Amino acid sequence: MLLRIIGLTALGAFSQAPPADPGSSSSRYRVDQTLTQEIDATAAGQGKQRISFSTSSFLTVTLTDSTGGKVVRIVVDSIRGDTASPIPASVFDSARGTVYQGFLRPSGKLSDLEPLTTTPAATQIQGLLSDFFPWVRAGVKVGDQWADTSAQATGEGSDTVVVRRIVSYRAVGSEPRPTGTAVRVSSGYSSVVHGTQPTPNGPALIEGSGTGTGSYLLSPDGHYLGGDWHLQSTLSISGAFADDPLPITIDQVTKVTPLP
Repeated sequence: MLLRIIGLTALGAFSQAPPADPGSSSSRYRVDQTLTQEIDATAAGQGKQRISFSTSSFLTVTLTDSTGGKVVRIVVDSIRGDTASPIPASVFDSARGTVYQGFLRPSGKLSDLEPLTTTPAATQIQGLLSDFFPWVRAGVKVGDQWADTSAQATGEGSDTVVVRRIVSYRAVGSEPRPTGTAVRVSSGYSSVVHGTQPTPNGPALIEGSGTGTGSYLLSPDGHYLGGDWHLQSTLSISGAFADDPLPITIDQVTKVTPLP
């Protein structure tokens, strides 16, 4: 039960897009993520269980001009976990080669992101891909503010968790970069989580909420220059396996670094 929740939350990294078409551009990133999860299974007679591990991933995002915005293409290249990871290397390896495609609207919001290949790993990674790519658009000025709402589903059928999130953004300052002056955008998150997962002892209901903060950089032309995020969730899982709901806390730290 514990590992299934971690598996849905932690996977995520992408790279190696195909050669650019005319009117397209590609950017490479490294994604480092640390996830700490604690579940108090005392009500199920198992005591507290805690696990903490990190993953490192590499990705290339290719944007191609299209009517009304840009087509976004992401192809999984590699992802690896540290020695504490409970996820087998074979699971990470199975994500390699998965292709996703979405659409970036002129407003800067990524939408309609879907895997072009259907595998269990593709479905699990899908929600995190949208989280990785923040609101980006050209011409953002210090002092600009905006907000977004989203609903991301991880899994399918009876193994589905939906995260509904409200994100507020504010351009808070400018910073020099080799390619020019970048704008720093801060973000604040609030979320509601609800879903189900199968377990050996019957279906489990997962629900709760989360909060978080983030900060990232944008070039004047809207190029994404990486950032940092810290998300915290307080959840509960209930089912026939315990008389009372089991509390879960999840702490997730993500760093996105642009690569040459």
